[in-house]
Amino acid sequence: MTSLQQLEAVPENIDAWLLEFAFTSTQLAHDWPILSAKEQSRARGFYHYQDRIRFVSARAALKRLLAERVGTLPDRLNISITASGKPYLAQHAEIQFNLSHAGSFALIAMSSAGKIGIDIERCDRDITGLIHYVLSPLEHARACWPEKRFIDLWVAKEAVLKALGLGIAENLQDISVLPVPGSHYRIAHEHSDWGIIRAWPIEAPKDYAAALALIH
Repeated sequence: MTSLQQLEAVPENIDAWLLEFAFTSTQLAHDWPILSAKEQSRARGFYHYQDRIRFVSARAALKRLLAERVGTLPDRLNISITASGKPYLAQHAEIQFNLSHAGSFALIAMSSAGKIGIDIERCDRDITGLIHYVLSPLEHARACWPEKRFIDLWVAKEAVLKALGLGIAENLQDISVLPVPGSHYRIAHEHSDWGIIRAWPIEAPKDYAAALALIH
């Protein structure tokens, strides 16, 4: 069965959980009834069995956690999706949440303090060819992200853009993630309507990188 562990080393007013997948038919059967008919239809569309497991198990875990928070049953929750793909609960807009999965793991984050975004990636993912598409002019000028740490920049940017509810590809250079002493990043941008953005690297399994973002 999948294992779900709440993370301890996360910023105040944020809850986060690490889910480790069990790629078995037993797990799929256990989680399947929690999904809505629309979610089940989406799950059937995955060609690879492991991708189906990732979607079903992550969505089921998310619905269980949300149901516990709002006081209902998981299969009664209706998770809506924005045009950019960000999930939300229409009847509980005060609860912000986000989900990311890669390889054998998923991360789930929740907060009532602001918009939330989270991302996890495998460290062996070859994304070095994307450096020139990802780095902002400020990041280029500062030269603060050596190639070996590029995956840390990637997950931080994804977490921020997911919190904002923006598309990834077309907005990567609109934000600058700058390492600073301590346990957080400084986020620079020129959009006054985006609010105050905070981002942090967070603990992840061996050979994975992860980040979390919160917008007030």
